[in-house]
Amino acid sequence: MKGVYPCILVPEELGGFSVLFPDFGGATQGETLYEALEMAEDFLGFAVTSAVDNGEKIPTPTNLKDIVIEDDGAFVSWIKFDTDAYRKILSKSNRKMENKM
Repeated sequence: MKGVYPCILVPEELGGFSVLFPDFGGATQGETLYEALEMAEDFLGFAVTSAVDNGEKIPTPTNLKDIVIEDDGAFVSWIKFDTDAYRKILSKSNRKMENKM
C-alpha cells in the first residue's frame, strides 16, 4: 500500500523541527529539516504498517485546507509511505538484531 499524509512541521526555538501528524495523533522530530522529513517518513511508515497489520481502519488523509496551523513559522508538507518498503526495512533490521544475539 502506498500513499501520502499531511504533516505539520514546526521550527523549534532552540533548533530543529517537530513533526505533527493530525491523522495519527503522533509526532516525531529532527535536528534539521532533512532529518525531520526522514523521521516523518519512518513514523508514518510504522503507523500505517502497524494499523494495516492489526486490522485497524486507516484514516483518510486530512484535506490541507482543513489543517489549522497555530505556530508561527510552521508549515504543512506531504509525507509518503509504502508499507511494502517499510516491511522490508523492518525485516532487515530484525535480521541484524537476531545476528547480534
